[in-house]
Amino acid sequence: MPIKPGDKIPSLTLKLATADGPKDVTTDELFGKGVDSIVCLSVNDAFVMGAWGKDQKVGDKVKMVADGGADFTRAVGLDFDASRFGMGVRSQRYAAIVERGVLKQLFVEEPMKFEVSSADAVLKHL
Repeated sequence: MPIKPGDKIPSLTLKLATADGPKDVTTDELFGKGVDSIVCLSVNDAFVMGAWGKDQKVGDKVKMVADGGADFTRAVGLDFDASRFGMGVRSQRYAAIVERGVLKQLFVEEPMKFEVSSADAVLKHL
């Protein structure tokens, strides 16, 4: 069962891709400060997240966070098994509005779509 509005974000330690390399960051640090950050979290390692952020030129605007073992993704119930495609456990595509560690809104995409989790779609809810 996926996380739902009103649920507290699980407390876990993830990896934040920084200019100085991977750095531990807790979900309490990421999501406990109100709506003041854009976090891109993916079931990937911190080096991939760092390279992706660099390629997209996100700089300090987006925190590129690695959930390498899919611990967070499983904890919020948004994982799926893509082993038959040779990709192992992955994350559904989604966007979330989190305020002070509590999920306010969740926008989960249908497979192969990119409609409800786009920046433009989410901004309408802020």
